[in-house]
Amino acid sequence: MVKVAQMTIPPEYEPLLAKILAWFDSLIYPTWASRYFHTTRSAKKANKEKTYIPGARVIWNSYTPAQKEDWKLARGYTNWSGYNVFLADYSYRKKNDLTLPGSPFTTHQLHGLKMANPGGGEDTYCRLHLKDLTGPITIDFYYKKLEYSETFGEPFNLIAEGFFFDGGLNILDEETWEAPGGNQDWTHVVINLGETNKKYFHLILQFSLLDYDAEIFLDNFKITDSTGSFYTDSFIKKAGKEWVYSSFYRKQGWAFYPSFAQPFFEIIYLDQ
Repeated sequence: MVKVAQMTIPPEYEPLLAKILAWFDSLIYPTWASRYFHTTRSAKKANKEKTYIPGARVIWNSYTPAQKEDWKLARGYTNWSGYNVFLADYSYRKKNDLTLPGSPFTTHQLHGLKMANPGGGEDTYCRLHLKDLTGPITIDFYYKKLEYSETFGEPFNLIAEGFFFDGGLNILDEETWEAPGGNQDWTHVVINLGETNKKYFHLILQFSLLDYDAEIFLDNFKITDSTGSFYTDSFIKKAGKEWVYSSFYRKQGWAFYPSFAQPFFEIIYLDQ
């Protein structure tokens, strides 16, 4: 009779366990072949995901050149081709039993940043810190808002602060943008800050939902200065299914309050 044992592995031992399993995989599975086939665990997972490709190819080949161009335009600030965008969207929808095929959007890509303040009882906000820009500065993004109850305080807003030195003093240029009340479908926002050739040693952008029961979706986020594109983000989930971002450190990176965790912040699939 086969005996079965169950063990709970402490998180700190998981990297070591992964290395041990990888070594045994090298014994169980051959890693040489005439065409460099691999049958490791990671390769098997990748091959399973590739099974979506034949079905996606049939739909893609049925598209007109204009439809394919629409998918290319929907890539946002990525280096993907139109087919890459379509295939990623098709695979997600197939895996999650959504209707096929999806539709390309220029206002947003597959994923976006969601910020929420359930019940309106918290101060939910995030800040992006950048340094060493030259004016004028342009902040460009798309957003969508779902309002669950009217706010009696500040609406959803963005405060942009550019700090510079003048006569030995630390001074700032500031612009504030506020979203109108009620629900808002995908809307394009452009904010201009600062003066030509002025050196800004620190830029702070703060998106705020203060005591406001609403959900905000952000995508196609871009900042330019006099040199051109300075920062872009389409909030793509990288390998490991996570959005890779730089945490705030020495006037650079993102900071989230209360924290980058549900229900306040998450990267979600944008179906429409």
